[in-house]
Amino acid sequence: MPSVTEEEKREVLSFEDAVAMLDLAYEDSTQRLSALEGTRVGLTNEVQAMEPEERTKSLGTIWQYAGRGGKGRGRTDRWHEFSANDSAQVEEGYQRWVAAGQPKGKDAPERRAEVHLEGGMDISVDFHLGTQMTVGKHALRRVQRKELPSKAQQSCLPFFENVLSIVGDVCGKLEEVSGQMHAMDIEESQVQQLQSRSKNCIEALRVSITSFVELSLFCGANEQMEKLEAVLGEKNAASLGVSAGGRDMRMQTVLKAVKEAFQIRAYGKALTDGQSPWSHIRLLVPSGKRFYEKIMIQLRLTMVKYRSESLEIKRRHAFMLAGTLLNEYSDEDFQRRFRGELKKLFQEGLSEALRNNMSFGTIKAILFAARAMQLGEWKKDFAPKVSQWLKQRLNSALHSQQPLQTSVELVQSARDFPDVDGTAVVKSLQGPLVKKCHTAIMSKSITPERVNQVGLFQKILGPSFDEDLFGALKPNYEEHRAMITEWLVAYCEHTGVDLPPYCMNANQKEAFDQLRQAIEAADIEELKKAVISAKTVPDLKSHEELSEEFRKALDILKEKAHLPPGWNLEDLLGTEKMFRKAPVNSDRALQLFQALMTSTHQKRWTRDRKTRGDGEKIADSFEVTRVTEVQNQASWENYHRRREEIVKDCNPPDRDPYAPLSQEQWQEWSGRVMTEALGHEIANACRLSPLDSRCNEFLFFHGVKPQVADLIAENHSDISFASKDGMFGAGLYFAEASSKSDEYCQPNEHDEYPIIIVRVILGRPNYIDAPKPFDDPGRRALEHSCMSGSYHSVIGDRIKVSNTYREMVVYDHFQAYPHFILWYQRK
Repeated sequence: MPSVTEEEKREVLSFEDAVAMLDLAYEDSTQRLSALEGTRVGLTNEVQAMEPEERTKSLGTIWQYAGRGGKGRGRTDRWHEFSANDSAQVEEGYQRWVAAGQPKGKDAPERRAEVHLEGGMDISVDFHLGTQMTVGKHALRRVQRKELPSKAQQSCLPFFENVLSIVGDVCGKLEEVSGQMHAMDIEESQVQQLQSRSKNCIEALRVSITSFVELSLFCGANEQMEKLEAVLGEKNAASLGVSAGGRDMRMQTVLKAVKEAFQIRAYGKALTDGQSPWSHIRLLVPSGKRFYEKIMIQLRLTMVKYRSESLEIKRRHAFMLAGTLLNEYSDEDFQRRFRGELKKLFQEGLSEALRNNMSFGTIKAILFAARAMQLGEWKKDFAPKVSQWLKQRLNSALHSQQPLQTSVELVQSARDFPDVDGTAVVKSLQGPLVKKCHTAIMSKSITPERVNQVGLFQKILGPSFDEDLFGALKPNYEEHRAMITEWLVAYCEHTGVDLPPYCMNANQKEAFDQLRQAIEAADIEELKKAVISAKTVPDLKSHEELSEEFRKALDILKEKAHLPPGWNLEDLLGTEKMFRKAPVNSDRALQLFQALMTSTHQKRWTRDRKTRGDGEKIADSFEVTRVTEVQNQASWENYHRRREEIVKDCNPPDRDPYAPLSQEQWQEWSGRVMTEALGHEIANACRLSPLDSRCNEFLFFHGVKPQVADLIAENHSDISFASKDGMFGAGLYFAEASSKSDEYCQPNEHDEYPIIIVRVILGRPNYIDAPKPFDDPGRRALEHSCMSGSYHSVIGDRIKVSNTYREMVVYDHFQAYPHFILWYQRK
């Protein structure tokens, strides 16, 4: 007999039975889904409120071992979990194995972990083989490491299972009806009725399946999507948009998330009708007291901060979902459709964010996300809106009472926007920007320590900004010189640009202040320090006002120091001592010096030529080779001060003056000073202060060795080195005859002899013509006669005594100023 097939054995459904089955499936699923509605809504809100990590990050790991059962004690697919403490011990060993590079060798100690279980059993876990062995036994069991679900997955798992159960039951009934429909003897209209009821059953699942897809997408539960697609079957999955991994439904879910991420609500506005968190909290705080008002403000600020952070998290997660979905599917049609929808949402969202002046971080996040997802032509679809918005924001800040710092932050942010020409935005508002900077500088809200804020604008706009800013500050410079100079110096040092012509740099400013203070004080020491310090400024004369102040200080100093007219004080400022040796180049002056040497040359031998000189015979003549003028401000100042004192001593108000000496007196003392006439001419030719007859001032000779000449010129003659055995005591000896001083000179390597032309104040001289003045009146008596104030100098008349030379002696080294070093050769 032929066998009966399964199809023949199955009782064919009647049309009525099929209708009843589909109606029952619809009612049953509707009731069960209705019972899940509260869970669905609550889960959706709960998961959306979670941080991204809570949605997808695993709660940890658990270790499992394969169970055994049956007589054959064979392996089964059932897994049992270790206790939490036992699992932690196994995980600790596993991490050591991973840290060691997961060695596979049998002798590697990290490959195995010995674990003492809570039940008292000891086991050895082999991580490479994935097995465990009870110590003392040889039986092996498999072990595995399992990631725990995330917090969101754990919360959603019961919902997933319930939905899958409902979907499975409905799809089972639909499959049964569909499978027997061709065996039913029914009309076409009845077939259409059954298909309509089947479609209703599937549509009843849509809301829950949409939530299922959303939650699985948010949680990263891809395996749940695979289960859902398998349970629905290809046809039903396609009708619900769940086919191909729920691509279309996932796209709609992501678009919904992105749209919600762009929604902006005013702080305190009700989330749903009848709910206002702020209004509820406000009722809890008593009013009428400032203390409570402060608390209310703090609460509101906290709420604002929390709302902002929550929206930012939501926005970041939505962008991440969109990017992930784009990368997951390479189908060009899907990519085009999805990007098109995203572009619309991003353009609308950007416009809304710009209208509401959202934070720069928010705007940049939108722009960077749109750029990363390649949503349209960037410079055409997004950049113009942002450029216009930046310009409006910056213009508003520049024309408001907001501090410059706000504009700085706006400009900094403008430079960070992708493909937005921040320079063009800032350039268009350069005028108001310069005005804002000028106001901030003059109000001292932008101090020299914070010039980097203004330097940002210079970096963007370049020299044109410097030119406009310097021009804006110029009218205020005279009145606020110190403040503006300090600020501009700091700014130019920071940016590396040159100071404006009207402003001094740091060194110039310091020199100017010091000069001005010294001029106001009119103190010669302060003036000296100020001009010396100013002279060291490299660009001293590049600033007109500073240069003028410097010249003014020089004139005052020169006047107060009574410097000779021919001295260039500025040239003296090269060293701290204000000392200079200047060559005499004037032909007229050199002729006068030659005349001085020639006219005072006398062939009179003295024993000093043998005892203190070289013992050579007297030369027939002296030929001047060169002359150096000694300009020593400190020495001259002391000399001038002493000269003023002696002028006063020589011209007392209650008697006849002691100076100048009369012609008769000089005749009694062997004649007038030999250098007198030429001395006046030399002083005039070299533009020196005139020789003052009120104190019997003359030019005399002083012979020295070459190495001593420069020492005396720079450091002045020092009376402490004077010999106490000199004929007239311990003084400074000078001669009116060149041949007398020649006795003490020695040549240099060029056979040149130095002789110092010294300016000497004789004042009231003590005339001595005694044959032995060292005995009568005696050296100490001569010294005392001048140091006590009775006389100022000694004239030792050796012409009268021995027909040699007169010697002029002073006992105060400030009565002699070494004016010239004259070099000559003997002929």
